[in-house]
Amino acid sequence: MGNIFEGYLLVSDMDGTLLNSEKRISKKNLKAIEYFVNKGGKFTVATGRMVQSVELFIDQLKIELPTILHNGAKIYDYKNNKIISQYTIEEDRKEAFRRIKEDKPNLGIEIFADEVVYIYRNCELTKRYEKHNFNVVYNMPEEIWDKEWLKVLLIGDKEELDELEKEYKEIYDTGTVFRSGSNYLDVVSNNVSKGKALKELIKIYDIDPKKVIAVGDNMNDIEMLERARYGFYIKNGEKRALKNAKHIAPSNDDNPMDYVVKWIENNVINKN
Repeated sequence: MGNIFEGYLLVSDMDGTLLNSEKRISKKNLKAIEYFVNKGGKFTVATGRMVQSVELFIDQLKIELPTILHNGAKIYDYKNNKIISQYTIEEDRKEAFRRIKEDKPNLGIEIFADEVVYIYRNCELTKRYEKHNFNVVYNMPEEIWDKEWLKVLLIGDKEELDELEKEYKEIYDTGTVFRSGSNYLDVVSNNVSKGKALKELIKIYDIDPKKVIAVGDNMNDIEMLERARYGFYIKNGEKRALKNAKHIAPSNDDNPMDYVVKWIENNVINKN
């Protein structure tokens, strides 16, 4: 059948989508991605993760294009170890996190700068870094306030983050913020999103927008999936995000990439 996916781009979120509940990529998903790439397609990921975190999976995936990291704040080329673009949080927004730290004593706060994680306040979930040899600083130096920040991650119980999400722009900061999981609220530069980063990739690599496929599960994926010609939401994803669904894929534990690749082949390629 030749290169049936020639010209097509498949972009997947990682946590809650490409990765299963054990934070692994299933053999069936890997086989589907390999099939897609071997038949002419291009594959990459769009995630809230940083460079080191995605690097753990690079060897397993057939990624030829740069990846979208920090929820769109950075586009990074692993092949050439090169930053394609990055956008940092505006300086006048940093003060909000001093106030959040004071007002919300139960929340963990992580600041991402220069691909280092600075723990502004510990919580149970900040311990997740102990499993990996990432660049993590637990005693945040004062000079961090003079660095350029790619992202701030607010971490805590779902109920407390639900409340903060509702009041964030009224009380703390009118800039860009979105939910990436039940326990995570992400703050990035204004006008940054996975969708805008995808638009940038499409332009740089001259990809036909009608041949873009995207898969995701949460609020931070909405703009990306709307921009894609074929946007798939994961069945067990955030309910608010599912309201925007063009297409539904199986849960992240039921090989959604295998489903998506087969769906595109059967419902798009074979019908043309």
